[in-house]
Amino acid sequence: MASDDMWHPCNVTKAALEARVLGGLLCPITDERMPEWLVPPLYDREPNPPLGYVLCFLSFLDRGFGILACRFMCALVHHYGLELLNFNRNSIMQAVVFTMVCEGYMRIPPHWNLWLHLFKVEMSSRNEGGEKRPLRASGCTLQLRQSCFGLCIWSIMPSLNRGW
Repeated sequence: MASDDMWHPCNVTKAALEARVLGGLLCPITDERMPEWLVPPLYDREPNPPLGYVLCFLSFLDRGFGILACRFMCALVHHYGLELLNFNRNSIMQAVVFTMVCEGYMRIPPHWNLWLHLFKVEMSSRNEGGEKRPLRASGCTLQLRQSCFGLCIWSIMPSLNRGW
């Protein structure tokens, strides 16, 4: 694996997660036998959440992203066979904007067939010894299909993700 594609060791602590509970970004743990969130093992090189748990970056929580945001986001994760960490930030925003246009403007639940008509998925990859390998995190881009440019309400997405 290329060194710039490796995960940095995890340094998330229980205190950091409890601070997010106090800030209202995480639910408090109500059942110790099946807690709502887990503290990852310190300095793990690669995330491996237990079955039924979702990996989420603290920066996502700090910017208001909830787990899982809505049934539509669950459908995206399931349909494309991905995890939340695979979607880049603008792709999450694309899904949110689509949901808001459906619910707020058209007054319908997010329409799955409309989504499939308007958007496509592209996975970023890295060349590794002549072999293309998908990026582990933020490698999934949800893009408006070229033929649908005139059909959508435009939103401005950041071109750089610094400061997220």
